[in-house]
Amino acid sequence: SDDEGDDDTVFYDARASVGADSEPRGNEIVITMDDTFNLMDNMLSFDMACPGWIDMCSFQRGKFTKVYAFANMNPMEATANDGNVIFRTGQEFAQLFPLSEGKAWAEQTWTPRLSNSEKHRRIMGYILAGGTNPSLPRFNQRWEALAKQEGCRFDNMFLCRKPPTDSASKMKETILHSGYLARALSERHWVEEWAIVTNTFVSFYRPGSKRPSYRIRRVGILGVSEMSRSDCPYFPSYHFLAVGTVSRVIYMMFRTHEESNDMMNILAVPKQSPSDISATNNEMSPLTFDDPTGEYMHKSSVYKCQQRRLLNNRTFSFNSLGKIGVNCREGDDHTHPLTLVQNILRKASHPSLMEGSDRMVLDDFLDAASELKGANLTGLNESEKCAFYINLYHVMVLHGFLLFGPPVSSFDFIAFFGKVAYEVGDDIFSIKELEHSIIRANMSSPSKFVSRFVLPKSTFKHALVKGDCRINFAINSGSLSNPDTIQIFTDEDLASQLDNAAREYLKVVKCSSSGKILSLPKIIQWYASDFGKRSQDVLRFVVNYLEEKDQASLPSPLSDVQIRYLGYEYKCRPFLLKPEL
Repeated sequence: SDDEGDDDTVFYDARASVGADSEPRGNEIVITMDDTFNLMDNMLSFDMACPGWIDMCSFQRGKFTKVYAFANMNPMEATANDGNVIFRTGQEFAQLFPLSEGKAWAEQTWTPRLSNSEKHRRIMGYILAGGTNPSLPRFNQRWEALAKQEGCRFDNMFLCRKPPTDSASKMKETILHSGYLARALSERHWVEEWAIVTNTFVSFYRPGSKRPSYRIRRVGILGVSEMSRSDCPYFPSYHFLAVGTVSRVIYMMFRTHEESNDMMNILAVPKQSPSDISATNNEMSPLTFDDPTGEYMHKSSVYKCQQRRLLNNRTFSFNSLGKIGVNCREGDDHTHPLTLVQNILRKASHPSLMEGSDRMVLDDFLDAASELKGANLTGLNESEKCAFYINLYHVMVLHGFLLFGPPVSSFDFIAFFGKVAYEVGDDIFSIKELEHSIIRANMSSPSKFVSRFVLPKSTFKHALVKGDCRINFAINSGSLSNPDTIQIFTDEDLASQLDNAAREYLKVVKCSSSGKILSLPKIIQWYASDFGKRSQDVLRFVVNYLEEKDQASLPSPLSDVQIRYLGYEYKCRPFLLKPEL
């Protein structure tokens, strides 16, 4: 697999699939329209120099070759002419430029969860763009050496092959259109395929295979559009279409505008009205793909996903991940990560979303969640990060409930929080990692619960630095043991909101008639060290948030009070959003 090495040859039947906060350094600098490179906003130089890798059809039947694309960043030359994108294997690139120049930079800068292919792409882009001092002269020199490299056979092959002879042999429908294209498997990963359009399907074949590797039912296509230059990947002289469905947008790359236009004209003809695309009244179950539920999950080849299934991937962002708003976030409230996640939580809490009955509401939420991939978390203060992550936690829980349904047992509970994951700010994490490795990174680990809940070992550079025991009451898993409402957290009112969360959660505290036995929520037992070293510390904290009648019933001194703990319910249900003042 991709994470086991950088072997350039892969079989066709392979599954498709750091330090404290600081300002960007080295080649992380965004080069804007006013700089030496006349580049796009929010696009880093290494992402333009090496915009992706492609599973390119091989001469050997049943195989393809992993080839990296290198693009001409010279604004005087990168026009619509051919020759502005060249293709080399990782080994061919390393023959000219040792990768050691960029490895140290990559290790210090990027998440350890990047896949090997993505690491190599970034390193090669960094080296080609000029290393720590990107400039047009340095790039021109290296580009010329790479473009003139001898023995490279891929430049004239990509999307320019003879049609395969066997893919259509068993087609039962009339073929309306066919041709080579590249389909995006992730933001930086494409696969070269032969596409066949019939009245019923758009099928994608890897040459040499009689079975499609992927197909879309045309009844589920909601729209087709040509991508603008600002939205599409940096492949000068290539053309791109975005094909919208309920669960995700499919991106296609073409060699010529004519080929792109032909496909768009064919797919633009609706096969049914949009109101008829669902098998049932539930818009989450469209008749679009062979595996509808799987289409809402993504195992991005940019990362080592392992058991994580990324849910916020209806749309891809071909800008530099984690850099949205680098140039405009200051003063533009809409691009601030906290504002972004607050708005997404409002969408996730829409009354009709869980019912799946309103496609517009569903599309709006899924598209908004996808925007988090580009969120720039650099520079957020501790209060902003805390509010951001608590809101994000609740978005991810509701998104998981929408797709999988709420857990109904302890086994479901553990599996759910380890599987549901998001891509945020050029990194990935599950809900479990968000809670224990980011929000509670500097708080206590669960005591007796650890035997049932394997804690993640992951580390994240944007994790919270300060612990606050009230956070235990603010993050709501949807358990029946938790309050049935949540609030939208802000950095300005964070302290009072955490107090409110503690009061709401501690309403379940039970005080005996004698006042000498106090039954507390289970999470206080799990995270007892957050509240102090002794049971008396726990009591002193809890008493401040109890209702007056319960406070009055407790004896003095509190040392006479015996603590017991309530059970925990692993069965979950969606929570509601409290009305905002």
